[in-house]
Amino acid sequence: MKIYRVLLAIGLSLLVGCSSTGRSYVKSEMSETLEVEILPNESKMFTYRLRWPEDQIPNHIRVSRDGSDARRDFYEGGVNVGRNTRQRLLENTEFVVKHAGYCRDGFFELDRSISRYHLWVRGECKESATPADKEAFGDKQVLGAERWQKS
Repeated sequence: MKIYRVLLAIGLSLLVGCSSTGRSYVKSEMSETLEVEILPNESKMFTYRLRWPEDQIPNHIRVSRDGSDARRDFYEGGVNVGRNTRQRLLENTEFVVKHAGYCRDGFFELDRSISRYHLWVRGECKESATPADKEAFGDKQVLGAERWQKS
């Protein structure tokens, strides 16, 4: 019976460890914006961005000859890009377009870029713009995080 409890505890810890912990990268120094644009045909386009401050992006690459500092330099600033980065970026995007009130029925991903200092997703909402959307968002604007953090 004790072995089953141990296996259950291990299984639960793995399940908790693999589950989503919420939005990613938002507690870093990266700025978060949502650029919205309603086209004349009432398509609702957007670009969600996470960007590291320009003044903190290195303007050169340091190469360690002996390899001793290579990993330390890699983790100084920016996002550690890995296999889950795309999924985490899409989860952020989904949260932001929904909580900003821009895409009510989800979105289609049209393009994306993932780098250490700048991540973005270009998308189109599944629904067309309503008169209320046009009133709230106009033709084109850039929304800051305060728009969806108050939700």
